[in-house]
Amino acid sequence: MKLEYIADTLLNEASAPADLRAALNAFAQLCSDVGGVVPDPSFDAWADDSLLNNGVAISPEAAAHCVTDTQRSAVFIRAAHAAITTAKQRFTTSPIEVLYAGCGPFATLLLPLLTKFNPGELVVHFLDIHQRSLDSVALLIGHFDLQGHRISYIQDDACHYQHSSNPHVIIAETMQKSLEQEPQFAVTANLAPQLHARGIFIPQRIEVALCLAKLEAERAALQQGDALDPNALQAAGERHALATVLCLTPEHAATLKQQARQNSHGLLELNPIHVTLPAITDLNTFDAVLFTRIQVFEQHRLLDYESEITLPLRCSGLTPLQAGDHYRASLQIGSYPKFSVTRICDS
Repeated sequence: MKLEYIADTLLNEASAPADLRAALNAFAQLCSDVGGVVPDPSFDAWADDSLLNNGVAISPEAAAHCVTDTQRSAVFIRAAHAAITTAKQRFTTSPIEVLYAGCGPFATLLLPLLTKFNPGELVVHFLDIHQRSLDSVALLIGHFDLQGHRISYIQDDACHYQHSSNPHVIIAETMQKSLEQEPQFAVTANLAPQLHARGIFIPQRIEVALCLAKLEAERAALQQGDALDPNALQAAGERHALATVLCLTPEHAATLKQQARQNSHGLLELNPIHVTLPAITDLNTFDAVLFTRIQVFEQHRLLDYESEITLPLRCSGLTPLQAGDHYRASLQIGSYPKFSVTRICDS
């Protein structure tokens, strides 16, 4: 399967899920054969992950494995194509400069798209902390005869990297569900201020919502092929939204980081959100859950259960659930980002 055909299949909104999976599997096989990095979940003993001051940079093998998250890959690729196309309309007198942070060994969100643009239209900077990933991408660029594009390879930590100019488009997808473990927040806070004033940052918006939900019932419904509509679940009393505990946008990420304070454990955290558990029938039958929703670019979105990074995450800090209990919830940033939820005792 040729790279051009893979790109066409992924960009086609009418492509069936099976066709998307086949295209991504073919892409992963091609990249693995050429670049030498074999996709692997790498869940054991941290594998070859890099432990940073602002989160974990997963290994090249684990980054390659992300290709298999079908909807995630397809939506981000479509969003990247739309963003670059929009940037071309905004900036008509110069090539579009694209910075792709955390590109991994396959540069999945951008490499197929390079077949859609003529040499000279783009200036592309691949940024990754793992030199092995950059070496793989360079081999792929050569193999697919994409050297006509102006391309550079930068080995650095995207949480601290300072670019020499202001890119028109920045792509940064270094995240897990509920922003746990990986450095998406720190990468956004560092790179977003470096974007061109009229540029586009991908993703545009990440929301993490704290809800009461019946997880087992929802998962059973999904296994039976039923569609889950959060609004319908809310209307039926099967879900209860408690609070949006984080709204991460490129425009406000740096400010959120500047406002972070040390908590009682000496760890840095963002300004907390306060939550009170409602008095609802059968409260003990619900789970406290964090849901992640992502607006990648304009209409290109990932919602509940649509990808690995939008799966629900149980929030054990609220158990046992008792009506009227007060909590504070905040993203704890640093070497292992995660949401911290603590009960506020009545005075």
